[in-house]
Amino acid sequence: MVPVCAVGLIAWALIGAAQPVRAAEVPVSSGEMAKYEKGFGALQQGTRTFSAEILQTLTLQGLDHPIVSKGLLYFSNPDKLLIRFSQPAGEWMLVNASGAAIKKKGQPVDFHAAKGPGKGGSRPANLLDFFRNGPDHWHQNFDVSMTRDGDKLWVHLKPWMTPTSTFQGVDSILTTLQLPSYEIISMEITMSGANQVRYEFSDAHRNLSLDPALFVLPKEIAP
Repeated sequence: MVPVCAVGLIAWALIGAAQPVRAAEVPVSSGEMAKYEKGFGALQQGTRTFSAEILQTLTLQGLDHPIVSKGLLYFSNPDKLLIRFSQPAGEWMLVNASGAAIKKKGQPVDFHAAKGPGKGGSRPANLLDFFRNGPDHWHQNFDVSMTRDGDKLWVHLKPWMTPTSTFQGVDSILTTLQLPSYEIISMEITMSGANQVRYEFSDAHRNLSLDPALFVLPKEIAP
């Protein structure tokens, strides 16, 4: 699900070497930006739930190859997001009002209480910020620019680094939207140290009924 956003999540919230500039990509004027922000904002405001297949590619310094994971993403407005991985099976990331929990194979659940001012957000929390927020949130927290190539729109977000920023450690967020639907295609979150996570979305659905039990933390780690 997507405005780490929700849907942005938020963004949460992708890496390695800098992404090459697309040959036909052109800057978007301020007038066009206002039009696109209005269209995307209307989509976000009308979203109660979001679900999609997700491909996550994590690139980290020191690793010879990126780590690729596949699964399903579920978002329920305003503050619940789950990624349940099928590859590797049994792994998941959950964000709700209590905080963020990440389960890795063979490891205990890593739980962080809801973030506060000055605390860096987790990757799933960045996605949640994208899915639950709209363009007004962008301008409160980021330097915003856009580029376009045909029916693809790229939203470039550069966090304002203030002492109370909840995006400490995030260098940039690049979101690709499909025009004219404004549906999310991908999100790339680049962190300090040239680490990056890329999310690619497919078979997306909005406003389907989702089981509330999806977003409940296991009893053994619930606060």
